[in-house]
Amino acid sequence: MSELVDVETIAALQELVRHSESILVVGNRTKPALSSVAAPTQLVTTRSLSGIIEYEPSEFTFTALAGTTLAEIKAALASKNQYLPFDPFLAETDATADGKELAGAGATAGAGATIAGTLAAGLSGPGRHRYGGVRDFVLAAQFVAGDGNLIQSGGKVVKNAAGFDIPKLLVGSCGRLGAITALTFKVFPRPVEFHTYQLQSADHEEAARLIAALARGRWELDAIDYRSESRSIWIRIGAAKAVCDAIATDISRSLQTHAVEPMTDEQAVQSWAPLMQLRFGGTNRRSIVKIPMVLQQMQRLATWCDDRRDKVSLHASVAGSIGWLAVADDTLADVDAFLADASMTGLVIRGDQQSTGRWMLGTRRSAPIDQKIKDAMDPPGRFPNLGGE
Repeated sequence: MSELVDVETIAALQELVRHSESILVVGNRTKPALSSVAAPTQLVTTRSLSGIIEYEPSEFTFTALAGTTLAEIKAALASKNQYLPFDPFLAETDATADGKELAGAGATAGAGATIAGTLAAGLSGPGRHRYGGVRDFVLAAQFVAGDGNLIQSGGKVVKNAAGFDIPKLLVGSCGRLGAITALTFKVFPRPVEFHTYQLQSADHEEAARLIAALARGRWELDAIDYRSESRSIWIRIGAAKAVCDAIATDISRSLQTHAVEPMTDEQAVQSWAPLMQLRFGGTNRRSIVKIPMVLQQMQRLATWCDDRRDKVSLHASVAGSIGWLAVADDTLADVDAFLADASMTGLVIRGDQQSTGRWMLGTRRSAPIDQKIKDAMDPPGRFPNLGGE
């Protein structure tokens, strides 16, 4: 693979795109599997294109250059008691992470993920359950198309219905449709506190029933997550403690046979932080696979993991609709086979691609419109194919 090139201006990036046969733009590479490409593709980083261009707290919007770290954005928003509720992963470095906030809003001790890398990877954390994912918060995008032209799409207002919603196409595109240079997001007021509660299930089937009851209940829960190894369901609520405790009591009363127990701040840190760092599987399970699913599939996947406890760990998030699988590198091929047999799809976020030779596992789903979109946004075909490694 070619040497990583760092661009300092948008004009320099445009020139690189125009004069490269194959090019892929990355951020800080905190999710390296998604930028796994074969030579002679040129890797270019936009980490030097950094800084918040505009922040309007009264309008609840900000615009930042592609390489701006989530940590910088989080600090700016916190100064005005605002935040990104979809819980972006890998937002902070180990040196700056605040343990108490890790327990709450999903701040993470990671490796300095950038705002464009987060959008391009399409990754959202537990807060997606209540507030929606990254695609629900992006308002506008500026990017370099395959012909080198600079494109601006969307607007800096929350209610904007003009033109095609191209920024949504860039979510999860992994740099295959264009080179993002700047993004505009909407933000929310930050709750005064976050508190986490847990309840225990007897098995995965009961866990699925409880998760379904919590998801369709009258409570506005920020997060509903499930750690399959311990059979424990985690509930996060953003409000004053008295309010959170009252909601937890009402949930216990509604579920009748299951008590909802509060976590201490320390317990909450120990529970959420490893997930938000994407390191919850321990040192021997370094590969991370994202798996879209429904509750029935969650039960099947959790049962499969039970027989491989020394190799895999499952954390189900967003009320069981997203599975985060921590896997030993030499087990990725087994995960690939399981997902294919179950007609499921997995995306390797971190891991050894030599185990499978690719970063999309299981059943691949595509439609003719996928290639039409690629051809429209990248006519010369300078960016790698959406399904290519």
